[in-house]
Formats: sequence, structure tokens, C-alpha cells
Amino acid sequence: MAPGDSLDRSSLNSMTVAELRGICKDRGLFVSGKKSELVDRISADIGEDDELIVNEEEVVEALIMEDDDTAESETEHSELIEEVLSRLKEEVVEAEVVGVEGEINDVVLPEERPPERTVTEREDDAPSIVIPIPTLESMQRRWKTVAAVAVVAILVGALATALVQRGSGFVTEPLSFGDSMDFQVGDSMIEIEGDEMVDLIKDSAGEILDEACGRLKVDLSGNGKVSIAEGQNSGAVETTDSLGRMGFLSAKKETEMVLDVDLEGKAQRSSGECGNLGWSLSDNKLSIETDAWVELDSVDVKRVDSSISFTDADMVTSNLRIVTYDSGSLGGIGQLASTLSFPLRPIELRDFFEDSIISRGASSTDSDIEWNSDWRWSVGNEYSHPSHGLVYPIEMEHEDIGRCYGHARMSLLVSKSVPWPVEQDVDIVLDKSLETDDCDFLVSTLSDELLPEGRLEIQMAMSMSSFVPGSVEIDWGRDYIKPSPGEDRPTSSTEQNWVDSMIDESEIRDFNLEAAKSCLENNHSTSDAMDSLNKGGYIWRAEWFESEGLPHWNLSWVDDSERSGWIILRGDDGGSGCDLIESASNSKGEVDWNSDIPATHPLSLLEERVLNEQRYPDLNQYIDVNDPTERSVWAPDSSVGYRLSVTEENQIISILPGDIDSGKVTFTASREWSENNLENSLLMAMDAETGEMIAWYHIES
Repeated sequence: MAPGDSLDRSSLNSMTVAELRGICKDRGLFVSGKKSELVDRISADIGEDDELIVNEEEVVEALIMEDDDTAESETEHSELIEEVLSRLKEEVVEAEVVGVEGEINDVVLPEERPPERTVTEREDDAPSIVIPIPTLESMQRRWKTVAAVAVVAILVGALATALVQRGSGFVTEPLSFGDSMDFQVGDSMIEIEGDEMVDLIKDSAGEILDEACGRLKVDLSGNGKVSIAEGQNSGAVETTDSLGRMGFLSAKKETEMVLDVDLEGKAQRSSGECGNLGWSLSDNKLSIETDAWVELDSVDVKRVDSSISFTDADMVTSNLRIVTYDSGSLGGIGQLASTLSFPLRPIELRDFFEDSIISRGASSTDSDIEWNSDWRWSVGNEYSHPSHGLVYPIEMEHEDIGRCYGHARMSLLVSKSVPWPVEQDVDIVLDKSLETDDCDFLVSTLSDELLPEGRLEIQMAMSMSSFVPGSVEIDWGRDYIKPSPGEDRPTSSTEQNWVDSMIDESEIRDFNLEAAKSCLENNHSTSDAMDSLNKGGYIWRAEWFESEGLPHWNLSWVDDSERSGWIILRGDDGGSGCDLIESASNSKGEVDWNSDIPATHPLSLLEERVLNEQRYPDLNQYIDVNDPTERSVWAPDSSVGYRLSVTEENQIISILPGDIDSGKVTFTASREWSENNLENSLLMAMDAETGEMIAWYHIES
């Protein structure tokens, strides 16, 4: 466009984002937001009769910040750019200069910047240079995608179960088998700020976020669908429970989302400090499918199965599947995830409001309502919505979060004929700096490790696009024949107290733990590990694996004098001896001593249940192979063992099931293998005290 041209809305729409932000900058407007927001902002500012004259030279100058007097600033930023480029070790196609408000402007190639311009110093809370990463291929393949979408996957998909499941009796439409609603996800966002908060995700996610610090933001939009499956048992669907028992009738709740996802954050300097350089991963696709089976009689969630597919801008796709069971077994992270994920899908009105009558002025504080949820709500005046017809607006807020660490709010539009809100807007902020003296919700349920210093913000908007009613109302409380609570459950008769480790007694794996400890005592009696065990210490984590055809044990030990360390033993072909491959001691106090160790079932019993293809068939296909005698054995490249949680460990996601309470013992199995030119990783965790599966996940990339 020639200099001096006047612009209307049509002309503004034809301009680039950089040009629009340049106009905003010249007129003293905010430069943040998407293109449509910038056009609306400028149009509102100039008015219908106001004529806007734009000079292209001024727009270009708006992309480059004002001169800096000092050469020191230029030198520092040049060094920072070189630092990030060297860490990426790939051809970086573009580099962007960010405006004063900290948002990303259009592209300016470094070599094209006018030499008389330099980049001015900026505040430390936003990146001053953003290096777009054109492909994820340069990153290490393992975890490359799961890390980038960890926040979205957990909050939106993997644990997307209802916060409350309640009985019948509400004036709005009850859920029926066959109900289905399509909805749109408007411009939404999940943002994490603060080194400790970002580190929580980094530690759990893997290598792709190694350079991230201080800030991680996920922008998302798209569409979705929520429905109730219609099964063969009068609408119900049969499912298994955490013990792998069949015969439970349930309502199968299905949620699908296909989202456009952009990620960005700040980058870490080689010195370890969080700098002003940033990174971005744009134009990604995220597909989430979540199935939750809610048992009809008890109205308990038996199982949640989520499949998550992430495709980057170069059409490289990675897949993640997470299967979780009773969220109560996940500890504090399960409670937090349930609270956060509850509003991140269309809520079920009947389950939530129970018998409350939705009418003008009604609220959770009414004297005739015995409200027992932390969510408080009030109903506004009914009105006719242009897309949804007659609706009631409802404002909701989580009371305890509001007086504790921030706020959790929802705005709903409710139609009598639809069992989900026809519109739902979510606004959540968790920030420990806002902690009040009247904080009992998170203090009572979460530890500081679960909610570290920092800020978590979630904004999400959903709107119904179509609704298809089902045929038969879900008959919660249905009486039918199902497994009894004690049926096919490991009993206390098989539990054994520890002496210095969990009992193994496996006949499937060569060189079991008893053989390893005996060999350690007989052949390596002077080792620190043996000395610790002789003085009352114990093995708090153990992992069996095979390498070069021989069985190995990686054993981590600790004693009451706060000494700790690890040792790797390799069994020989005859099974009579072992070699000490490697060992080391930790700094004193690095691992907490814990004397509160529960009785557990032996590893042999737990592995037998896991390898039974009838109990967990979806998992079994990855970990079990039949040997020539047709008995079940662990697949090649598998690792098997246990771990006792200690109080200082932060186990969020790092070993799904999340934050295991101190003194909890989990039976774990993992595997990494290549198949069809794809890298696969699998991890499962089972409660070693009850024999119940907690969670497992499979990654394919």
C-alpha cells in the first residue's frame, strides 16, 4: 500500500500483523492479541468517520525499537542470540523482534535490520527476542512432543473426569444414553509463570523444555464433541476396574477435541539464568479423545482412557495414550487435576446442580438448598439468545480457591433442553503469591511441591454448535450382578513385611531380588550398599532389566544416618554369582530416611496379575510375550521393579501416578523399543499394597 493511503476495516484486514501492531504502537494502543483483535482495536479507535493515514516507513520503524545510546546493550543481546542459536544447533530461519508490550511482532531477519538501530533493554518478565523453531526434528526424539503439550494433555485430556458425580433430580434435561453435543473452543489459553512453576513441568516433561524457564504459554482454539455412548446393556457399556475385573456396567462418557495449538516461552541462558531470549512452536495440531467409564450403581469413575495426538508444523506426529483409574490414588495431583479439568470440558448440569431449580435469582446460598460443593453459583435473568434460544446465565466461583491462591470462575448459559451448558467461559488463576491467612483448601490437599511458587492461568471459552438428544435416560443406581468388593482381590494373607527390601520371589525373571541380595552379601560384602543393609538400611527403589542377554539390578539404598546411594549388579549365566558393574554414594541427606514402610504383596504376585492378558488387555499387548512353554513373560527391553516414595520427592507426572504420599510403594514396569520406524515408550504403576492399577501410558513418536 502506498504511503499516505487512508484505511477502512477492509484495508486493515488486508494488512499483516506487524503493520497492524505498528499502527497500534503509533496510536498508543496495546499491540497484543491476534489479527482480528488488532483490527477491532484500531477500528474502534479511529471510529467510522475518522480517517487513518499510514506511512509504510513508520510501520517498518515500529518493528524496530528505538536507538540505544550504549554499545553494551547491543553486545549483550548479540551474545544472547548467538547463545541460543548455538544451543539449537540447527538453521534458524527467522528471528523476531518483540514490541514493548512483550508480544511477538512480524518477522525481521537479523541481517536485514538497519545497522543504525539496536535493540533496547527490556524488562526481565518478557522475552525481547523470540527464536521460532521451524521443526521439532532437531530436538531429541524421546518426549519431544509429550513435553510440549504436557499441560494441555493433563488438564484437558488425561484426567478429564467430572469433579462430582451425583444422582438424579434436576429441572434441566438429564443425561441420556446417546446424547451428543458438538461445541467450538474459542481463543483459549493456558499460561505458567515463575521458574518453580515451569520447572515443575520441565522436570516431568523431558528434553524439549530443557531451555525453557520463567514462562510457558499455550494458545489453543478449535472444536470438540461431548457424548454419552449407547451400549448393548440397556444403554450401558461393560468395563473393567483397577483390579482388572470385568462385569461393571457403566455410562461411557466421550469427549473429543481437535485444537490449533501455539506454544511459546522464555529461554534459559547457558549460565543457568533465565534470560530474555524466548522460543516458540507455532501452527501445531492437538487431537484429544477421552473416554471415562462411570459405574451405574456406585456412580464411581472406574477408568479414564485418553488418546492424544500432536502434529507439528512439519507434519511430524506423536501419539500419547494415558489410562488412569481411581483419581483418589493419584494423591494431591489427582485432586488438583480434577478441580482444574472439571471446567475444561462442558460440565454435566444434572450431575452438578442436583435438585436445584434454575430460575432467576436462584443461588447456592438459598436457605432451601443444602449445597455441599466448593463451587458457588447464582442465576441471572432469562433471555433469548440469538443462537441458543431462551437461556439462563449462571455465574460460578470456587469459594476456597478464591480465598486462598487466586480464583476459579465460570460463566454459563443454560438451556432447559440441553444437559450441558450451551456456552461456558472459564477463568482460573492459581498464584501462591496471593496466599491468604484463610487458605485451607489447597493447604489441606496439596503440598508446596505440588503448587510451587509461580502463577498458573487458564482461560477457556466453549460454545454449542449442535445437539442431538439421546433416547433413554441414564438409570443411575441400577442394581445388577457385579464383582463383590473382595472378589479376585489380593488379600492380607499374601502381604509380607520388609526386612531390607520388597519381597520378589519371581520365577519368571532370572536373577530375582533375593538372588541379587544374596550375591551382594557373599561377593561384595565391603560395598557401601551392603554396609548400609547390615546397619538396618533398606533398598527403597529397585529395577530389574536385561542387557546383552544378562539380568541386572539397579538398587538404590538409604539408612537412618541419612546415607544413601546406588549399585548395579549383573547376574552371571549360571545364576551363582554376580558382578558389581557400578556404584556411587549420594550427598548426605539427599534421600530421606522413612521408617513407615507398609506391608506389600511380593513382586511375583503383582507381575503375574499384570501379565494376565484378561485383566489389562490394552496394556498387555505392549509388555507381554509368550515363550515356547506358552507362559507369559516380560517383553524384551522391559524393566520391572518398585519404588518407595520419600517425602522430598516431587513425582508429578515423572512416574504417573503423580505425587505418591510418603511411605507409598508402587510396583512399576517400563519399556522402550522401536517398531515400524517409530520410537515407543511405556510406563505403568500399580499399588503394591492393594494390587490395583493406578495408571499406565504409551508414547509413540
